[in-house]
Amino acid sequence: MNDIIDGMTPIDGGFHVKDLDDEHCVDVMRMAYNWRVVLGRRGHVIYDHGWCYFGHGHDENGHPRSMHTARLRAIAAAIAWDGTGSPDGYDKQAC
Repeated sequence: MNDIIDGMTPIDGGFHVKDLDDEHCVDVMRMAYNWRVVLGRRGHVIYDHGWCYFGHGHDENGHPRSMHTARLRAIAAAIAWDGTGSPDGYDKQAC
């Protein structure tokens, strides 16, 4: 993958983007039809919340989505997000 950003670490099923504090982290995980920004516990085993970035269908402007663009959107949102509220640009809140 050519879109790994400095500071991101590959983990099982996705990427660790950043630590928020001593307990929480932000990861980007691949799902079957989307990529998901997740707020979880450090250690990448327990996730508290998730937001989907669709990798299928069409966006609100009728443009086709792909898993590649979904991954880039999710990574950009995770990098910019401070862990409060919801990350920008998500398509569906998963949990």
